[in-house]
Amino acid sequence: MIIRILGALAAIAIFVPFLVAGGAWFAYFTLILGVIGVYELAKMKGIDFLGSIGVITSFALASILLPENYLQILVPMEAPQFIFYICGIILLTMTVYKHKSFNFVDAAVLMFGALYVGFGFRFLITMRDMGLATLMYQLLVIWSTDTGAYFTGRFFGKTPLAPEVSPNKTIEGSIGGVVLALIVSSIYIHLFNPIVGQVNHIWLLTIIMSIVGQYGDLVESAYKRYFGVKDSGNLIPGHGGVLDRFDSMIFASFTFMIWLNLF
Repeated sequence: MIIRILGALAAIAIFVPFLVAGGAWFAYFTLILGVIGVYELAKMKGIDFLGSIGVITSFALASILLPENYLQILVPMEAPQFIFYICGIILLTMTVYKHKSFNFVDAAVLMFGALYVGFGFRFLITMRDMGLATLMYQLLVIWSTDTGAYFTGRFFGKTPLAPEVSPNKTIEGSIGGVVLALIVSSIYIHLFNPIVGQVNHIWLLTIIMSIVGQYGDLVESAYKRYFGVKDSGNLIPGHGGVLDRFDSMIFASFTFMIWLNLF
């Protein structure tokens, strides 16, 4: 428990200054986190990421993760999606010359990982550019969901939510997470003014984000079980890696951006 607390405090001490600074500081820091996340995915698959393969994949990730105004500072291109296509072609070409250690499935995992992590983290940057209050709304929904699910599940949890994937999670805990997210987000929105689209229906957005965020956690549990690992990495002592900490956030960020575009 002490290790978990110290690990959390250290992570917060590093993350918060970039979160508050926003702009390019937050964008490029998020890119670093994204590269670590894809590295964790590659490591679980047994792909040698620390070399030319990792460099190419990181460029592909950056072309997705960084909004154009930040990406063009590094790579001045009118159509950054071509970077992603080129990187994909290069990785596929490498399956010919590195076929003993790198195959089509490895290339597919890396490119999909770049899309999965890239868009999820890109939307975090977009929300931060909309204002600190907006991104904090999503952070509070996810954090309060995790807290509510943990304590409700611990004291009242009886019915397994997904026993074959994550046996410790319960339906009661999931409901408790949604309830606490509703309470915390309602208080937050009355105190601050985040950009969240239809404010009258914010309760619905909170419920959806809370549920989708929990599914993000379950999805990560599923592929960790598939790869036979306990944590995606060991970056944060007692908490695992980047994907362990941002699995719910990635799924919730997709949901939030869809909501904003619809309403």
